[in-house]
Amino acid sequence: MVGHTVRHSNKICSLTICSNDRKIKKIATQVLILLQLTQFLPSFKITYLDIKRYASLPLADLSCFAPARIDMVVGSDILPKIQVPDLKNDIGGSLIAQNTIFGWILCGPVARPITSFSIQLIETMADLLGNLLKKFWEQEEVPEAQTQTDEDTICEDRYRNATYRRNDGRYVVKLPFKPEFPNSMALGHSRLLAQQIYAEVLEEYQALNHMERMNSQEIIRDGKYFSNYLPHHAVIKPDSKSTKVRVVFNASKLSHSGLYLNNILHTGLIPQNDLMLVIIRWRLYKYVSNGDIEKNCRQIYVHKEDQDFQRILFRKSQNSPVEDYKLKRVTFGMNCAPYLVIRT
Repeated sequence: MVGHTVRHSNKICSLTICSNDRKIKKIATQVLILLQLTQFLPSFKITYLDIKRYASLPLADLSCFAPARIDMVVGSDILPKIQVPDLKNDIGGSLIAQNTIFGWILCGPVARPITSFSIQLIETMADLLGNLLKKFWEQEEVPEAQTQTDEDTICEDRYRNATYRRNDGRYVVKLPFKPEFPNSMALGHSRLLAQQIYAEVLEEYQALNHMERMNSQEIIRDGKYFSNYLPHHAVIKPDSKSTKVRVVFNASKLSHSGLYLNNILHTGLIPQNDLMLVIIRWRLYKYVSNGDIEKNCRQIYVHKEDQDFQRILFRKSQNSPVEDYKLKRVTFGMNCAPYLVIRT
């Protein structure tokens, strides 16, 4: 964030910062390139300071009293390297001068007469009892139904047409790809991006037949990729009584084309009951209960045609070779997983 604005950079370069005579000190560093750093600084021309007072100090910037473009912002990792141990207080009455390899820099408040100022006041009503009553009645209101978009309709139609049930009772779903895939939205290669050193919990996937060993060849047709590798890592929660280690798959990792798997999938409208409505309905019964489906995502198969979009790399130990697998069940970390699970 620069100047209260989030700025993104995709360019970096190496450079060497030199002192004025280029002999005293040289600092090698890397910098990010942005289209704009800040507005002109200072924001107005300082005319009420006597510049002659600072004639004895060779300033790093002779035009520091006039608004100008900022070419570089130096971070706290570089600042100590450019400072010279020489400090002067009470410069011009209120300023502090710090010597650097570029020359002297000034900091501190300047005595400027105030010509005008404004204060904005907002009157607020502290009706605590009224607010409490309002919140009480709002909790009893039935929430508005979710608005279904065109994408939600397409997603629901594909779910109805493609979902089926196996002989063992488990459901099989297809990934809700957007209609733009693969013509105008295509994935790139992703295998190298997913290669990492990590194991243990995934052995359970293999033991439960939730993933399947396969070759390392990515599927390419007409220059477009119809397979995708998901980077993954472990989230450890030692105080959990049930699942102490959970695997998180990253379906938002960029492929070589600049798109990632979640880009080309519909999210789907989550058909989940509102929690407040569920609690209110509990009042109708003398006894209520709740339950939890173990590994709920992994209870549902992904259609065999779509399993190659859920490839991962895995090795059992640091000395073992990296092997390719495809996940056969709905994978947590994909944007459509909540829809597919709750809908099913």
